[in-house]
Amino acid sequence: MEIPGPHRLAYTAELVQLRVVLGQLASEASHIVTSATATVAGSVCDRVRSSDVHTAVQRLRDHCRKLDDKMVVLLARQSPVAGDLHLVVAMLRIAGTVERMGELADHIAATADLRTPSPVVPAPLRPTVARLGGLSADLARRLAAAIVNDDPTAARRMENADDHIDQIHRQLLATLTDPAWPHGIQAAVDLTLLSRYYERFADQAVTAARQLGRVHPGVP
Repeated sequence: MEIPGPHRLAYTAELVQLRVVLGQLASEASHIVTSATATVAGSVCDRVRSSDVHTAVQRLRDHCRKLDDKMVVLLARQSPVAGDLHLVVAMLRIAGTVERMGELADHIAATADLRTPSPVVPAPLRPTVARLGGLSADLARRLAAAIVNDDPTAARRMENADDHIDQIHRQLLATLTDPAWPHGIQAAVDLTLLSRYYERFADQAVTAARQLGRVHPGVP
């Protein structure tokens, strides 16, 4: 049996560390979307909290791009075998997707900025928006665990939660377009956009998880 040399062991350790960092970034996206939800699902717009979200998103963006740079340097320094190459390319794509998840959470918080100090979401629909935020945060947490554990089957399980978000999105749109809608055009527009941001956030999380499946194409 061939014993890996020090160079190969160091390279493998670096790949593992990059995976851990990427998982931490996905976990951070979960925290950010939770905070963003709090800015729009409360009885008043929390301008201080939305500012914190914007700051966190910028930090996430910076970390994702630094991670991209590290992975590109790793590719340039090494001559990775096919499996390692697939992994690094998948991580590059996942990092870009996690960054987009942060941007979508930023859009959610920005809605609060536009309406402050008035509430964004009418009281009867705040539990629905909170549910969308909770499901989205859970998907980001699942993505983080899948990255760290190198779980190629996570996407299949995550799709069920994504389908639930799609269902809530459709139900919410039906409510907003009902002629009996009592909360005005502005609230309907804001809710349409918010629901779409959550839907896209969830889609991005599942898309990122599917990248792990492509690293292990033989896994059912």
